[in-house]
Amino acid sequence: MEPAALAGTQSGTSHASALDLRFMVKRFGAVTAVNDVNLAFSAGEVHALLGENGAGKSTLMNLAAGFLAPDQGEIWVGGRQVRFGSPRDALAVGIGMVHQHFRLVDAFTVAENLAIGADDVSPRTSSRQLNKRADLIAEQFGMPVQSARLVGTLSVGEKQRVEILRTLSRGTRVLILDEPTAVLTPEESEGLCENLRQMAAQGTCIIFISHKLKEVLSVADRISVMRKGNLHATVPREGCDVVSLSRMMFDDVSDEFASVALTPYDGARSDVVVVEDLVCSDDRGAAALRGVSFTVRDHEVLGVVGVAGNGQQELEQVITGLRQADSGTVRIGGEPVRDVRSAMGAGLAHIPEDRMGSGLVGSQPIWRNAIMRNYRTAPVTQGGVIRAKVARAYAADLADRVDLSTRDVGVLVQHLSGGNAQKLLVGREFDGDRRAVVAVNPTQGLDVKAATTVRTRLLEARDRGLAVLLISADLDEVLTLSDRVVVIYEGRIVGEFTDAASHRDVIGRYMGGGHLSAESPGTSDSDSGATDDSD
Repeated sequence: MEPAALAGTQSGTSHASALDLRFMVKRFGAVTAVNDVNLAFSAGEVHALLGENGAGKSTLMNLAAGFLAPDQGEIWVGGRQVRFGSPRDALAVGIGMVHQHFRLVDAFTVAENLAIGADDVSPRTSSRQLNKRADLIAEQFGMPVQSARLVGTLSVGEKQRVEILRTLSRGTRVLILDEPTAVLTPEESEGLCENLRQMAAQGTCIIFISHKLKEVLSVADRISVMRKGNLHATVPREGCDVVSLSRMMFDDVSDEFASVALTPYDGARSDVVVVEDLVCSDDRGAAALRGVSFTVRDHEVLGVVGVAGNGQQELEQVITGLRQADSGTVRIGGEPVRDVRSAMGAGLAHIPEDRMGSGLVGSQPIWRNAIMRNYRTAPVTQGGVIRAKVARAYAADLADRVDLSTRDVGVLVQHLSGGNAQKLLVGREFDGDRRAVVAVNPTQGLDVKAATTVRTRLLEARDRGLAVLLISADLDEVLTLSDRVVVIYEGRIVGEFTDAASHRDVIGRYMGGGHLSAESPGTSDSDSGATDDSD
């Protein structure tokens, strides 16, 4: 097979689509993920693709970008039929895809990742030249990066930025973005959406997979909705709203936060998680946390917000025992956290942002993932040997309680949708005697229903008396779920807010370093429930 575009018949239209998918079918065993889908995307438009987890959106786009081969169907680009043997073939005709789960090399620098497969880079290109090239790419697209930094040390938000830049730098004419704003701050999301509109105005076709309906309504020209592998509808943005899109996706009205509400707690609270004067370096030896102190009480959700890369990753890792602090202490229920085992022993549940990389093992079945916290103890283990029958029964009961889409606990976790994988992870972490939970971007990449389920579980944990530390890039989520909110900037807690929903703009300013401006926020903000802890 020739790579990329094969000689084909011109389509009969005078204005050929940038990308035309015809009669597309993809099956995985007995499951039909994409079922006879016909969908055309035009140059110069932002086309949003919606659907609940498992609806077939990402599979359809993986077919279009050469990551999967269709079982049936045709792909047309610019009026000519093409066939792809790999993503490189798709890039050769101008189709690039940025995935929700990253495809970067952690051991390489940002500049080296941006250079992989690039035609303008040779083996003789020096590191200095690669860094300069990366800086120029970042400047061109308005997405700053640290060129010399190892990708493995980046936060999820920073990695996503590198993925987007790498794809854009290949001269793509059809850019497919899978949940591109899932871990971005509101300001970053607005900036990205503005960049997308500008690229579309210059003739690029943008395909935008998202679960954020308000965001879709702000950026899309047309919106397509998939259900259970089928194309349900394609409509212009005009005339749509959150309610109408929810009905197209689910047959019922699903406001993103309507069914989750913070119930006031009037009882006495005591400190459960106590963080005192944490100082910590990142993997490069640079200061990541600079004297961070706060407490999380029982029956409380403390939200932590900040632009990605301001110490959130290191904070999560120190509290959960995955990283040693340079100085300072973390205590959970009075017990010091020294490592992962001591954190778990103190009753800490952990929902990491990378559920498939840190929380679950995709290559293992559901039942093995379900017992990761209790595989050393009876009745799952007897005499040092895991009792597979007992473990499977426990996993089946857990799958039933969290309402997984399958009760076959032998299914590999990598075959679960994002929503079902997160249900499994949250169910496992909350099953048992817990005092506290650290949840990092817990609804990232989930559809409205799955996100509502996870948020409800967090609030149920809070109402049962757990101390919940919510570290999230979704400001709306933090404002909805949190009793208090703290802002982290350059490794410091720079502000604390009660009644935070009333001060969204102030919090956004703090996230961007606004507390450092000449205009002191101390008077007006403190009067409305904010405190300023900056130096």
